[in-house]
Amino acid sequence: MKGYEVIQALKHHISKNDLIVSSNGNISREVYHFLSKPQMYLRGSMGLPIPVGLGLALANPDRTIIVITGDGNFLMGLGAAVSTAFYGPRNLKILILDNKQYFTTGGQKTVSSVIDYSKFAESLNIRYRCSKKTSQNEIDTNLSDLIKSDTFSIFHVIIEGAKMDLKNIPWHPEEITTRVMNFLAKGIHKSD
Repeated sequence: MKGYEVIQALKHHISKNDLIVSSNGNISREVYHFLSKPQMYLRGSMGLPIPVGLGLALANPDRTIIVITGDGNFLMGLGAAVSTAFYGPRNLKILILDNKQYFTTGGQKTVSSVIDYSKFAESLNIRYRCSKKTSQNEIDTNLSDLIKSDTFSIFHVIIEGAKMDLKNIPWHPEEITTRVMNFLAKGIHKSD
């Protein structure tokens, strides 16, 4: 399964109150083009999706915050996963799209193959699930479970290295921030 297919499937599991923090590169472009707007599209921010997600989750405990990150980005910010486990925000969910490479910058290998993600998560008491070479039904079940879980959780998906030809996000980072802050200021829609 391709990363953009997982992101497209997520559309059916999120509510209009949820906020996505997407890592820089292809993932943010895919989130921009396939999911509702606005979301927190990070640009030039390698290793920062989890700390940004943690801050948003702690500041907005009534919203589900979903961090979508690649394996390289996750590994660069590995210490943030430890801090996040310490604070344990129940409303924070992490979706790792793992193609074992820095795909946006040319496909260089990451060190993802040397870490046992399940043992890492277990050592921090993080609810963890992994899916390898999976079907659309399994992805849907796991995404639903991730979003509905009542605890800080990670869903790690092994994906194919593939991307669509998508235009860059036209918004400058300050505009992204303003749009997200306005979205958060509107409060929770009770019908969701």
